[in-house]
Amino acid sequence: MKLRRESGRPVDDDLVFFLMPYGKKPAPDGQDFDFDVVYQELAEVVTRLGMQHERADGNEGTAMGPLEAAWDGVDRAGIVVVDLSVPSTSVAMELGWAMCLHKRMVVIMYEGADVPTNIVGRLRPIQYSRELEKLRKLRTELEAGIEAARQSREPEMDLQERSTTSGAFEATARVEIAHPDRIFVRDVQDPLRSAEMRREDVSYWDMIPEDMSASKSYRQGAYINGFFVIEQGRVTFSQRYREVNPWPRLVATYQPRQICTARVTSVRSGAFIELQPEGGKSFIPPYQARAAGLAEGDEIQVRIVKVDPQQRRIDVDLAEAPKASPTEPPVGEYPVEGDHLTGKVFDTKVERGFVRVRLDGYSRLGLLHYSKMSPLFWDAVRSGVVTSGFEVQVKVSQVSPSRRRVAQWDIALEQVAEHPEPEPRADLTATDGDESPEGTLVP
Repeated sequence: MKLRRESGRPVDDDLVFFLMPYGKKPAPDGQDFDFDVVYQELAEVVTRLGMQHERADGNEGTAMGPLEAAWDGVDRAGIVVVDLSVPSTSVAMELGWAMCLHKRMVVIMYEGADVPTNIVGRLRPIQYSRELEKLRKLRTELEAGIEAARQSREPEMDLQERSTTSGAFEATARVEIAHPDRIFVRDVQDPLRSAEMRREDVSYWDMIPEDMSASKSYRQGAYINGFFVIEQGRVTFSQRYREVNPWPRLVATYQPRQICTARVTSVRSGAFIELQPEGGKSFIPPYQARAAGLAEGDEIQVRIVKVDPQQRRIDVDLAEAPKASPTEPPVGEYPVEGDHLTGKVFDTKVERGFVRVRLDGYSRLGLLHYSKMSPLFWDAVRSGVVTSGFEVQVKVSQVSPSRRRVAQWDIALEQVAEHPEPEPRADLTATDGDESPEGTLVP
């Protein structure tokens, strides 16, 4: 039997086709059960919805055999109802057809039916029994299931001749399922195209994660770029298509302490660089990039620290000494010692004895140590009354070169009490963020 879809014949959205046992069969409870009665009950539901119903044995006068009639019905129907109450090779095969065609389906089953758990978990059957109340409930739930299926707009899959046995399609894919050693992705532009991607398909330039499901780049919901690759009828997703493993060449080319030329490809939190002329990517940390004043397109000299093919990284340092730090902070970027300012708490570090404050008019954060707070304010911090967005009056006590960041300064603050010490309100709350501070200590 060859499965063919009749060219040009549209799907009938008002046709509900039933795949189910015929006549009397032993039910899962051990007693004979007449499934024709169930079909008659459910056919009334379909008629009440203004739709048509069919079953393969209802095509009187046709020259098609049972399987051909079932395929024809599945092909034409807008919705397929499948009854998995009794073991049936033909129903299982017809269910597979409907799934391959992405048919909108409603699945039912007699209570206690032996159905594989992966089918039950995926299709969530409506259960029924010979009890009158259960049959009434089946009618109601079937009607709701058909209505829900009618609202679905997921496209059907068409059957096509296999004219391509190899090739590749570049695409952006979304991770649908993630396991430690592999993921399953779906094409963003073509939802009907999906494939498996294994750890060995990760780009040669990216570190292979020990657990793909825990990696930010490959966990469920992430978007990745690569190729859907077709080889001998099998489809996989790979980032290595058309890539040649560069690491043997890079290990042989770059030696520790070697001085190389590199070009800055982008500057964000740090500087991303590409080594010249043999290639290879690396990264200059933010504080070094700022100290050297790096910009996109700059050519710089770097010193190779280590080439690690397992971690997929080349560590480098700037070969030239960074520019000397200015002796004074840039005008306008930092406040001046002695300034009285209004600020909002950015976050609290109770265990370290300070809060960080966003000063009005400045992007840099200041640090307010507990020794520079009033006892009442420090108690409010420790008790959780003071949170992000809480307004506070401060004075800039010192602006000094940062001990951790090149070309940056630390801003030390002290709290200013402009009125007698207040008592915190019992219902005090603070807004989150910098835009709408409403939390304030009031008498």
